[in-house]
Amino acid sequence: MEPADRPAPTADWRAFVSTLRRQYRAARTRTTMTVVALTSTVFLLQAVAAWATGAPSIRALTAFLYLEGGDAVLLLSPFLHRGAPHFLSNVLVLLVLAPQERHFSPGGYWVFLLGGLALALGVGYAVLSAYSPASNVAVYGISGLGYALGGFALTRAAGNPEDRSELDLIAAVIGVSSVLTVAVDLLTNLPGAPAAVNGGHLTGLVFGLLVGALWRGPPDGSRETDAS
Repeated sequence: MEPADRPAPTADWRAFVSTLRRQYRAARTRTTMTVVALTSTVFLLQAVAAWATGAPSIRALTAFLYLEGGDAVLLLSPFLHRGAPHFLSNVLVLLVLAPQERHFSPGGYWVFLLGGLALALGVGYAVLSAYSPASNVAVYGISGLGYALGGFALTRAAGNPEDRSELDLIAAVIGVSSVLTVAVDLLTNLPGAPAAVNGGHLTGLVFGLLVGALWRGPPDGSRETDAS
């Protein structure tokens, strides 16, 4: 079949994917990729440690770290994961949402990252400490940041229809998925089982939604543009 005879839907889809690739390559993602690299390194160390110590699973090793590792483990909380599915799902979301970084100034994005991580972990620990019958609680994983980026993408795209790209639309869809996931979590666990509510997901999402709703772009009025 000659290119000119290709069905229009297929041609449109190829053009859409090509546009996404160009926009992704043009976007500033270095800080997010650094976070992904750090998360991947920590998970690799978890896997090696589980193998070297004969732990039954990475999840079991992580639980042991929280019991015996002291305060230093709390600093690693965002980068620890309970297994490959947990790690891969979180990293995949960050990779897809990485281009949202371009909507911030470099310093502003670091504030967003650190603020989102601190709030997600802090509230996650607070919910478990307040409602869990267990004396030892643990919150870990980078998913709170993914929910924050998804929430930001959703409200920023909704409030700035003239300034959103195809990448932003994909990110906004992930934001909608994040809202639905948190809503199901709350409806399922409240009021009977508040300890089961994922406070990190909820807080990360709310933080991202608020930042996206208040977003006004870099202070100097300039921003990076997507390659067309």
